[in-house]
Amino acid sequence: MNEEKKHRFTATIADLEPFVFSINASEEEIFRRAAYHVNELCKSMRKQQPGKPLQYILAKTALAFAELYYRKSEQLSAQSKLLEDFEQDLDRILLSVDQ
Repeated sequence: MNEEKKHRFTATIADLEPFVFSINASEEEIFRRAAYHVNELCKSMRKQQPGKPLQYILAKTALAFAELYYRKSEQLSAQSKLLEDFEQDLDRILLSVDQ
């Protein structure tokens, strides 16, 4: 059994009560970076829209990251399709050269 060690990760987002969850120790860096960038975007949106409730700011932050996720997912799918098509074209070329 080569089970990865679990780690208790505490996140503090937008001055809310910190919350703790269990992650693989190897994932700690990515969670820290994610929390940092969520907090930075929240901070920026708070400055741009003073007086807006925290729920509003967090909802806009969530939407911004969801948009980024879906844009990147679509981009990766398109790149994967392009590579797949390229590989098929290359196979056809190589097979025609061999014959």
